[in-house]
Amino acid sequence: MHLHRSNQTRLLRRTAADRCKFCGTPIEWFERYDTLRIPLSPEFPAQPVPQKMQWHLSKGVAYPGRDPFTGYCRIPHPAICPAADHPDLPEELQEVVSRLAVRMRGRIERGEFAPYIEPVIEEQVAFPDPDEAQEVRHVISYYGTLRLAPCEVHELRCISTDPRTRERCVNGVFDLDEGKWEEVDIPYAPGRQGQQILTVTGGRMWAWVVNDFNYLRRWWKQQCLDHFGSGAPDHVTFELIQFHPLLHDDYILTERPEGYDRKPSGEEIVIHDGPTGDNTVCAGPGCWHSTVGRQPEGWRCWECDRVERRRTRVHRRWAQPASDPPAW
Repeated sequence: MHLHRSNQTRLLRRTAADRCKFCGTPIEWFERYDTLRIPLSPEFPAQPVPQKMQWHLSKGVAYPGRDPFTGYCRIPHPAICPAADHPDLPEELQEVVSRLAVRMRGRIERGEFAPYIEPVIEEQVAFPDPDEAQEVRHVISYYGTLRLAPCEVHELRCISTDPRTRERCVNGVFDLDEGKWEEVDIPYAPGRQGQQILTVTGGRMWAWVVNDFNYLRRWWKQQCLDHFGSGAPDHVTFELIQFHPLLHDDYILTERPEGYDRKPSGEEIVIHDGPTGDNTVCAGPGCWHSTVGRQPEGWRCWECDRVERRRTRVHRRWAQPASDPPAW
């Protein structure tokens, strides 16, 4: 199996087929336009489906709205899951939910399916929980968007497939230089429980903040430095889930975690009075960064030097001969 280099998603179809843990209905996961993932139903004629429930696919990625070429659409499974309560369900979809409910009861009576015992919350129906969620889980912030990791941020693993072992990559996603711990606002949650959370915490919590867009793309893909941009397929589903204060209040941090301080470089800090006229421009292609004073020939700024080190590391890794050819 090969993935085309222009493909917009690395989610293999054979790993995206699943069943809802609450009703047992077959579903299929797709990557959304915002890098999250969504479980969708088969295609339906779009005319009777409310517009807010219409989704379509383009090059394997899910977008809101109907397909402009076929006039069909797909429906998110949580919107029609028979195991969840739908008090405001449109009349056009009541028959669909009724048929799914009959199939669910039939599978239960025949002993083919045992529904999940946890209380059903519509937003969490069929959501792919991480296989090994730890007791301590950190929240990661992307420009105000909060996602909950299955573990501590420094233990977050790459989800790509290693071409040598054909197993999940053992490398980590974490890089101390790409983020920092900051206090962020806790999203508003209605009700007495939400008010209690805001009262106890003051409406603030500690989260690992990644704001640089170049770093943000890699964290969104949950890939290590070696596999980011390599085209390697995902071995497991994306593990960062949307943070909800009512569902994940046990993981709200009111104190900054220890052990994430950057080590001093040990270099002496030189304070210049001003430009001396001898500036050196970075040798990186398209880079106009400069530094005061004369530097050796081929000097690169810290950004270009970091990019070059990553490129060399990735090239060295992929240049090593593998025992077996990749199975993509």
